[in-house]
Amino acid sequence: MADGAPILEVEGLSKSFGSWSLDDVAFVLSPGRVASLTGANGSGKSTVLRCIAGLTRFEGTVRVCGVPVDDGVDARRHLAYIPQTVALPATATIGEVLELFARLRGADLDDLPIPDGFLRPWSTRIGTLSGGHRQRVALAAAFVGSPRVLLLDEPVANLDEEGRTFFWDLLSGLRDEGVTALVAAPAFSSGAPAAVADHSIELSDGKVVSSGPLLRVVDEPVSSGDEEETAT
Repeated sequence: MADGAPILEVEGLSKSFGSWSLDDVAFVLSPGRVASLTGANGSGKSTVLRCIAGLTRFEGTVRVCGVPVDDGVDARRHLAYIPQTVALPATATIGEVLELFARLRGADLDDLPIPDGFLRPWSTRIGTLSGGHRQRVALAAAFVGSPRVLLLDEPVANLDEEGRTFFWDLLSGLRDEGVTALVAAPAFSSGAPAAVADHSIELSDGKVVSSGPLLRVVDEPVSSGDEEETAT
């Protein structure tokens, strides 16, 4: 992937389920962006994430680091996807779950970018954790191997205030290191907060009704004659 090239490109993404369809969804994200993917229940947020992750067939094109996701592992190795509901083995410990992901991705857990206190002791069994702390384990697993693109479906829905603060601080730090994230949420205020999100994509009934960078992006100078688009 050339320097400055988009890291995630979605073109003409369409998917039908009976009478409902995802229709010609398109957007582009650069490295180091956090995009809020919003819309009411049933608008298509989860379907968009599953298509990008290569978990369901679709029409159109999705490229990650310039490689189509339907080409196999070359594109998907750059992705980490966390669905709304994550099933983890109850008898496994936190450490065992993370070690499994590390082996699958050929990664080193010493490089796992999570702050102290985000997880319970690694010897804790998953079955003893609350829903919020299981979600923390799932999020930590997503960061194993330093993926370039994070696909997160309502990642803070089960977290308490402390967990949400931990998560957004972590995501902000990863963004500053060039990681791109697409974060699904019912509304902007319940998704990536204003301090983190720098791009907004809004869905309604399977269609994109608004998409563009937010004016809070101030770290990149705008060249003469160009202006940042504001999502409406």
